[in-house]
Amino acid sequence: MTVWSKIKRRDNKLWKRLWHLLGGSFFPILALFIPKAALLISLGAITGVFATWEIVRLNVPGVNNWMESHLKVVLKVVLKQDKRFQATGTTYFLIASLAVFLFFDKHVAITSLLFVSIGDLMAAIIGEQYGKPILSNKSLEGSFACLVSCLLIGMLMTRISPSITLEVAMVGAVSATIVELLPIPIDDNLTIPLISGGIMTLIMYIS
Repeated sequence: MTVWSKIKRRDNKLWKRLWHLLGGSFFPILALFIPKAALLISLGAITGVFATWEIVRLNVPGVNNWMESHLKVVLKVVLKQDKRFQATGTTYFLIASLAVFLFFDKHVAITSLLFVSIGDLMAAIIGEQYGKPILSNKSLEGSFACLVSCLLIGMLMTRISPSITLEVAMVGAVSATIVELLPIPIDDNLTIPLISGGIMTLIMYIS
């Protein structure tokens, strides 16, 4: 691999991670400031657009080829090279976002989505730099970084919402970390918020 190729690869990875962080945190943070109805309308509309784009892209080869030729920069940010014929993580995340805001407490939804945008990202960064893979491409070092990040997010949310107790936050953080570590064949962007949000909701009702 040439030096220029390494630089391009590093830059692509940086943009992907920024998209993961900023794009993934947008709706959770927005939810703190706007009514739930407005959030669901805007989130539903954007999810519909992305879902329609995915259906067309994956079922009409000419569209996918055109996008690869003319929208390379965009696709490199939102789509992994080895998954160009699969749905993007962004679409899975939008579907999960819509689901958690529809079915869970607002602050539970926010917490579970931040587990993805921040916790999952930290797992990838630390795991890549210092980790030794144990399950698929997952590492204990990366999972520890995910756990610490999720615990910090949970502790912050306990100060924002009375519905998020320390117990709920801790259980949510641990469940998100376990889901991130396990080689589940379904995209993390979908499984982490749905499972951790569901478990936090269960703990709230039990308590």
